[in-house]
Amino acid sequence: MTIKEVEKRTGLTAKTIRYYEKEGLLQVKRDKNNSYRNYSEDDVLLLKKIKLFRYLEFGVSEIKDILKMS
Repeated sequence: MTIKEVEKRTGLTAKTIRYYEKEGLLQVKRDKNNSYRNYSEDDVLLLKKIKLFRYLEFGVSEIKDILKMS
């Protein structure tokens, strides 16, 4: 799915989603033909978890640690 669809499903902005990817919280597969990001259902669920952790005021580094444990 496209980043626009992910924005709608998670309530996060494209900028935020890309930031989480850059920080290593999310690893998105890319389309071989055009290098566009191709988000999966698992990516959407992970972004919703990250959003919850941020709401609970966890920092990005703390979230990385939490995600490594799961």
